Amino acid sequence: MNSNRKVDFLAAPPLGLCYVASATEAAGHEVHFLDLCFAGQSVGTQIESAVRSFQPDVVGLSIRNIDNVNMLHPVSYLPGIQEIVEHIRELTAVPLVLGGSGASLMPECVLRLLRADYIVVADGEQSFVRLLAAIENGESSPVIPGVGMLREDRFVLTPPILREFKGGTADLGKWIDIDPYQKIGSSYNIQTKRGCRQRCIYCTYNQSLEGNRLRLRSPKDVVDEVEEALFKYHPHTFEFVDSVFNDPPDHAAEIMEEIIRRPWKAEFTAMGVHPQKLDDEYLKLMWRAGFRSLMITPESASDGMLRSYRKGFTREDVVYAAEAINKTSFAAWWFFMIGGPGETNETLQESLDFAMQYLQRNGRRVTNVAHYFVGVRIYPGTTLWDRALREGFVTSHADPLRLVWYLSRDLDLDRAVDQMTAAASICPEIFLGFDESILDSSKTAAMFFRLLRLPRPYWRYFRAASLFGLRTGIRFRHRPPNIAQMLREALRQQGVECAGT
Repeated sequence: MNSNRKVDFLAAPPLGLCYVASATEAAGHEVHFLDLCFAGQSVGTQIESAVRSFQPDVVGLSIRNIDNVNMLHPVSYLPGIQEIVEHIRELTAVPLVLGGSGASLMPECVLRLLRADYIVVADGEQSFVRLLAAIENGESSPVIPGVGMLREDRFVLTPPILREFKGGTADLGKWIDIDPYQKIGSSYNIQTKRGCRQRCIYCTYNQSLEGNRLRLRSPKDVVDEVEEALFKYHPHTFEFVDSVFNDPPDHAAEIMEEIIRRPWKAEFTAMGVHPQKLDDEYLKLMWRAGFRSLMITPESASDGMLRSYRKGFTREDVVYAAEAINKTSFAAWWFFMIGGPGETNETLQESLDFAMQYLQRNGRRVTNVAHYFVGVRIYPGTTLWDRALREGFVTSHADPLRLVWYLSRDLDLDRAVDQMTAAASICPEIFLGFDESILDSSKTAAMFFRLLRLPRPYWRYFRAASLFGLRTGIRFRHRPPNIAQMLREALRQQGVECAGT
């Protein structure tokens, strides 16, 4: 079962769960797949129908995210997942196995909260299949890499073995109905590698999720999967969902060159693009391969903050990438994270000035969106968690399932809110954390965009919506009344007194 029910322009097909389903079927098991993303109010009915008709021996439940990682519009997904688990438990007493990226972030906490029997961490294809064999053989406490459980109320996890990523495909279209995803503007997901060798202090990809060693798929295998899906399922767009698509740049270039060699045409996007070496030549290659949009995550345009976050590139690299993108017709969504260690109002202004100088349209064909988040979500096991412990943002007894944040004490929050509002009032490309509520209207907006046959991705129209709001005076009508106070209150709830005055 896919528990992710976040339905907006970025609705994410459950790629990892489809990999596990394919591997489980290949191992000789009978598999029934239930995608709850678009279930609406019928979640309980759909679960009951699936369980009663299929009579499973084991239920696997995937958890994609714990929360939305937005301090200005915080949403926890755990209550909804708890309801799903309650439905399952009312219908069957078979073993319940948790998995997915959200479960891997904090496996013990998630397992205890949901009171499941087992949890699978990181790559799930082999671990889950081995766990099924152990359950079938009557083993109550199997020792399997990547599998955790409670033994006499003590959490035990055998460390995962992150094997090479090759062979087999997720075959999304086999397991889920991709039509509702396409209607809302989402893409058909493809993964070209696992692992991340970046060292960002806040990130979990290179630790609990995928490890810090790159495990590359053959470019031919990747494009063969694209080709098969293109002719079987006819998706509007393919999205490469690697944590960083163009690292290493040569591997991504080989994939694009292989796409160009094929006789068919398709449209592509990528959710994580590294700004380093993103020059005119590389962007031309992306365009020739069929890319029309990309997401790029510098997190800051301040050299000091880039060093603090350990991003591995400089402001000059970010500017160079922006200048190159501005010569194209791409839609580019930029992400900035405000409030990490060392953030000041001056470093914040550097990031805002970057958007106003380099991301405004000014007659260019490119469409940029600059998304500014305030506050950095803190996860156990990261460098930022250790620093937050030392600085008192969390304690050794803190519950990481709660939304806990790092927000630099060197940042004057009232002034920061004024800075961001002032920039957004003259730069329609700037999208602030509290603007995320606009995603609630995704279904209606997507229907309108489809009727007008407007090109995807639909998030490119955030700029137009912002510009309309500025011209009509309604841009900040739904802004929270006292954002700085709201941020302080969130910190006080986690025991922090108090970031900025």
